[in-house]
Amino acid sequence: MKNSFKSLICALALGTTVAFAGPGESAKKPTTFATVIYKNIDGGINVNVEKKGLATAAVIITNAKGDVLAREGIGRKQMKTAIKFNLKDLNDGEYKVMVASKGEEVVKEFSITSEKSVIERTLTFE
Repeated sequence: MKNSFKSLICALALGTTVAFAGPGESAKKPTTFATVIYKNIDGGINVNVEKKGLATAAVIITNAKGDVLAREGIGRKQMKTAIKFNLKDLNDGEYKVMVASKGEEVVKEFSITSEKSVIERTLTFE
């Protein structure tokens, strides 16, 4: 009886912990715009932004040091936007793309790595 009671208490404790766990404040989605960020086949990224009201917005790409590498503004009346960034000239490293409007922002981190080329040697006998 004691073992089943202890098991029941543990199950209730774990169940309530999981039931009340949430993503937290840092995972809150912005209310003034929606955004989708994805890589394209050309080695760059596409950023789609749909605003829900008349406000300006900006899409900014920065490196690990915080230096701004690219910035695209979105006008007040432009409600839907698709922006393509060519990243072929960037070196390997860590980068961030940020979409901001009315004090709200979405930040996505990405990294660029080059594949190491392997030199294949062949040896032939005659």
